[in-house]
Amino acid sequence: MLQVFRAFSAVLLLVTIALVSALITMRLAIHGTEVHVPSLQGRTVSQAVAELRAKGLQAGIDGHFYSATQPAGDVLTQSPAPGTLVRKSWRVRVSVSLGLQKVAIPALVDMNETMATITIRRTGLQVGNVVAMPYGYAPEHTVIAQTPTARATDVQGPRVSILTAQPAPPAEDASVMPDLTGESFTQAALAIIHAGFQLAPLQNAPTAPAPVKSPGQIPASIAAAAPATQTSQIPAASFPPGAVIAQIPAAGNRIAAGSTIQLTVQP
Repeated sequence: MLQVFRAFSAVLLLVTIALVSALITMRLAIHGTEVHVPSLQGRTVSQAVAELRAKGLQAGIDGHFYSATQPAGDVLTQSPAPGTLVRKSWRVRVSVSLGLQKVAIPALVDMNETMATITIRRTGLQVGNVVAMPYGYAPEHTVIAQTPTARATDVQGPRVSILTAQPAPPAEDASVMPDLTGESFTQAALAIIHAGFQLAPLQNAPTAPAPVKSPGQIPASIAAAAPATQTSQIPAASFPPGAVIAQIPAAGNRIAAGSTIQLTVQP
């Protein structure tokens, strides 16, 4: 029994040692591929690239900006920050200084878009975003705003973006149908014609059907076969004679110019 217990203890110890060794090996394998990002600010681009490659990292340029503190060609900013633990082959993004701003920003407002982009490039700057917006106070493709503004001195980068005019969309040629019920036909018709609409042939309200004989005064077979007569849903006393009692389209609907309007008038 004692021998069995000793054998089991020995096996358990060996398994424990194997698991610990595996965990240590895995940890070393993982952390062995990680490095700390070096500080690159103030280095030239070539120096920064060489230092990153020596640590197994890659370099990427995020842009060029004017700077009053760093000479042209030096690294201004970096991401990730210095000291960050990253995996090997990680790409570190840097921005590069252009030195002091030596180029004046040209005045581009009121200039044609094509000439504005040519002027930007001739000045040694880069064309940024070109955005168009509806604007009815300048010819199409005319520059109506720019960023940075002309002769700006606090410019971050060499990119100039412009805003150009494009034709304003045509105004919607539609109106809202007014409520003409209760108006006299003459007033309603004049309002329709003056507004540029067409007037459909006049419709009169349905008159009440003539009284019919009681079933006792006509044969039962005819009375049973005769269809029921619908009476008007509009009370005759609600509007005076000649007043509009219904309209098509209904009040509140949007109608295009030149549309035809139908009026129903109280007889």
